[in-house]
Amino acid sequence: MIKLHHLNNSRSQRVIWALEELGLDFEIESYQRDPTTYLAPEKLKEVHPLGKAPILEDGENKIAESAVIIDYLVNQYAPNLKPEINTEEYLNYQYWMHYAEGSLMPYLVMKLVF
Repeated sequence: MIKLHHLNNSRSQRVIWALEELGLDFEIESYQRDPTTYLAPEKLKEVHPLGKAPILEDGENKIAESAVIIDYLVNQYAPNLKPEINTEEYLNYQYWMHYAEGSLMPYLVMKLVF
């Protein structure tokens, strides 16, 4: 069973979305940020030394960083969704995969904070 360590208001939302879209069975271990400091709880350091989320556990594999997790899920469970490397389609795939982190997320975070 896949287990996702989810921190509220984090990039793990996109991992939940990917898990749902791929139709995978998974469970969520949810963590809440401190309402004053907005920091992750210390308990999350038991899962990842930096106390970061999301963290995906799939058997013996423990994976951090949302883009890496999504790439792992596609490679492991839906390789037909990933275009062949060195094609224009692959470049577009890579662009949209990382667009969420590099270009879109700052606007979403600003919207949440302000």
